[in-house]
This record gives sequence, structure tokens and C-alpha cells, in this order.
Amino acid sequence: MDNARYINNLRISTNSNDLHDVASEVTALKVAFGLVFSRLSDADKNNIIIELTQNDVEPLNKLASELKQFMPQ
Repeated sequence: MDNARYINNLRISTNSNDLHDVASEVTALKVAFGLVFSRLSDADKNNIIIELTQNDVEPLNKLASELKQFMPQ
């Protein structure tokens, strides 16, 4: 684990004053996850898409569809 990184004094907050704020926070998380997703190998991307859609749950299907935007065309 020679490449281990440590973040000192990490400061993260969440704005949850109303539903709009919560929706904005969720969108930020989806974009952040999409950016991480885009750095995965094609095989890993495909596996995540398969795992998200295997149970035919609408919110997970929606997420899979959104993540596909981060895959090469």
C-alpha cells in the first residue's frame, strides 16, 4: 500500500434545507460517481451497468442510463 493517500482535515458538508437542496446534493454525487465510473475499464463499466439493471428497479435503471453518458460513444 505504498500509494496510500491520507486526507487531513477533510471537510464535507451537505445542504439539506429543502428538497431542492437535497436534489442538488444527489446530482453532485451522481456526477462525482460518473467521473469515477469514466476512469474504469470498459469491462468494469459494463459489469456495473449489468449489476444496476439486473433486478429491473426503476431508480437503478435510471442511474445505469445516466452512467452510460460517461462511456465512450
